[in-house]
Amino acid sequence: MDRIYDYFIEAVGMGLASRPNLSRWVEIQGSIADNKHLDSDYLRILKTIGTLNLVTTTGAMRATRPLVTLAMCDSATDAARSHWERVIDELIKQKVITHFKVLDELRIWEGSDFNVDGEVTAIIEQERSPLINLLPAIRPLNPLVAQRHSYKTGTLRYFERQYLDGSKDLAQLGCASNNSDGLVVYWVDEVLPAQVPSTTADGKPLIVLCAVGLDLMRIRAQEFAALKKIQTSAPQLQSDAVARREVKYRLVEAEKLFDETLSQAFDVSVNHNACWIQGKPETISHVTDFNAKLSNVCDRVYSQGLILWNELINRRELTHQGAKARRELIEAILERSTQERLGLQGYGPEVSMYYSVLGNTGIHRQEEGEWGFYPPLEKSGLMSVWQGIDDFCLQAKEKPQTLDLLYNHLEKPPYGVKRGAIPVLLAAVLLYHVDDVGVYKDGTFIPVLGTEHFELLVKYPSRFAVKYFEVVGLRSQVFKELESILRNPNAAITPGMRNVTLLMVVKPLFQFVKKLPAYTKKTKRLSPEALAVLQTLQQAQEPDELLFTSLPKACGLIPIVAGEEDDGTTARTLRKKLVQALHEIQTAFDRLLSECNELLHNAFGVRSNETKLREDLRVRASNLIGQSVERALRSFIQAAADETATDGQWVEALLMIVADKPAESWKDEDVTGFEMKLSDIARRFKNLEALKKQVATKGEGFEARRITLTRPDGEEVNQMV
Repeated sequence: MDRIYDYFIEAVGMGLASRPNLSRWVEIQGSIADNKHLDSDYLRILKTIGTLNLVTTTGAMRATRPLVTLAMCDSATDAARSHWERVIDELIKQKVITHFKVLDELRIWEGSDFNVDGEVTAIIEQERSPLINLLPAIRPLNPLVAQRHSYKTGTLRYFERQYLDGSKDLAQLGCASNNSDGLVVYWVDEVLPAQVPSTTADGKPLIVLCAVGLDLMRIRAQEFAALKKIQTSAPQLQSDAVARREVKYRLVEAEKLFDETLSQAFDVSVNHNACWIQGKPETISHVTDFNAKLSNVCDRVYSQGLILWNELINRRELTHQGAKARRELIEAILERSTQERLGLQGYGPEVSMYYSVLGNTGIHRQEEGEWGFYPPLEKSGLMSVWQGIDDFCLQAKEKPQTLDLLYNHLEKPPYGVKRGAIPVLLAAVLLYHVDDVGVYKDGTFIPVLGTEHFELLVKYPSRFAVKYFEVVGLRSQVFKELESILRNPNAAITPGMRNVTLLMVVKPLFQFVKKLPAYTKKTKRLSPEALAVLQTLQQAQEPDELLFTSLPKACGLIPIVAGEEDDGTTARTLRKKLVQALHEIQTAFDRLLSECNELLHNAFGVRSNETKLREDLRVRASNLIGQSVERALRSFIQAAADETATDGQWVEALLMIVADKPAESWKDEDVTGFEMKLSDIARRFKNLEALKKQVATKGEGFEARRITLTRPDGEEVNQMV
């Protein structure tokens, strides 16, 4: 017994056992002392297991039951082997050693009442999780980079990886992340897929690689998952350090075995696993061959992608420094496009972006002595993407197309552009098409595109849209006719203004409507064509829609479609009708004043022509100043006698007093009301005027009153009393 105790002291020093294990020897020393032969057997087998355990920490040899049994036998007879098997079983029963079934390994452990093997078996039996559910949880797959393609193009492309079995439909499969450039499926089902599509449901390349040895993988995955669950959730481990140490060791070993099994299951160099690349069966002989095929797939699928070596901007999400540099570059594009290097100084990251995206590619260059934006050089590596953006803008002829559609278009094959570079290229294309592509924010036309718009555009491209203003053929003829009557040759051009040619024609129309009196904007006392033109100008937002669709319709013509030709009749007819309508709209308020002027002339019985109305009323009103105390009549008399106002101001003042509302804000019903109120105030004016004359003929000290009698037939008789 002393020798056994001494051995464990040595084992503690070697790290094969620990001091708490000594108490276990006190518990079993009675059974050992009763059998000296067993005492010697215990000592020998413990030393053998302990030595092998020590070797295990530095090599692959393990203290398996067969190995320990054979090590103890002088001759490998059945009787000798059975004897040592019984000794091993007794030590396991006494919990002096532990048998790790998965590895078939014997180990010296401290004593513990926690049965790890029993817990593992119970969890496996209880959950019975299929392999497809276990693998993503215990060994998730990281993306796989297409190395050669990424190095060649400067665009990092990677394939998302997923486990899959026959319970899911490959045709409905898609990438979990929009940033992935493709999908590699690891098939973990005994039955191979019947049909493999070439792409995922979202249009990205699909690769399927089938596993072998699934039974062993399933066993080891279940063991590993069960041990992980025990380590994190078993309450006994909180107070049992021995069990905690055993679980930790077994978990490490189980993970190592599982990883080996998983690696062997997809080892193409050994197994020649079944593989489909873009729907076609392929033979993969080596892992490097598999990586090369990933790059080959990217070469084919993303054949029109960017070739851009600048990791600051050619990426999905920019760093804080990269976002700041891009913002400064876009600001320079919008504000200093006519300067060399866009006016950028130094060698900061924004300058690096400028040269890699705009300078070296020829997008920003000097032609005929002026710096500007042009399509990139053929061999620049950006031509396909530039053409894609250009086509998107020029195809938006009927209605604006939101820019989130452009982003989605460029991110998918055959482009696969990363979002970092899109805003810079888009800004360059918009400046190249500054006269014929309009930009809208939330449906409203933007005449001057600024940095603040692009800051919002980067985050919310769906709020912005572009539209192509196609001015060719008949539209060109119409434009020239309208330009001749609407464009101001002396008008100043706002720096950075977009679509200058078109806006120089449309802007006067918007200004024309803005300056109209409120009465003109509300009245219906216009011809149908003039009324339609007025309503169109008040509602229009898109310049090309206004000139070529809405105004022709308002003038009774069909819309002017791009590409159509005629002998110029349509353009001249539109011009004539539009001029007539605009003239009618512009003079609507003047016609109102003229009509009211005629009503004044008739109401006050002026015998001379209308041009003498003011002079006649001024003289007559001057004689009545101070005679009336009634507010409306007194105000009318004072306004009629005013000599300082212009003719227009004089008439408008009288109309305001009579209608109790400025004529500019009248509605059509106010015109009828004015006529009735004017009749009343004119009657009182003339009565006061007649009374004053009667008093004047009688001399001083005479007071008079005017009495009006109305007969049943409506005739009135006035008599002075």
